[in-house]
Amino acid sequence: DGFCDLSGYPRAYIMQKGCACKFLYGPGTDEEKRTEIEKALEAKTELQVEVQFYKKNGNPFWCLVDLVPITNEKHEVVLFLASHKDITSSRLTVPGMARLSN
Repeated sequence: DGFCDLSGYPRAYIMQKGCACKFLYGPGTDEEKRTEIEKALEAKTELQVEVQFYKKNGNPFWCLVDLVPITNEKHEVVLFLASHKDITSSRLTVPGMARLSN
């Protein structure tokens, strides 16, 4: 439910979407970050990345995304653990970091 609160989307909607969370992309989402996420999922590799996403209401937020592939006993990736942490407040207070546009 934390991700629902963070994104503003209901659980039923989120469960129909993929790990790349493309539905959170918006005009400020860096193309390189999008590519990093997609490549990690395709290659089935771990990734930690800070990316600007957008809530259902259109408000931007900075998110620390952790993607961790989960393997079965045959060492085959069967799913991903995806963690999303709102880091907007820390991004806005660190000198030299990108600021959210209004």
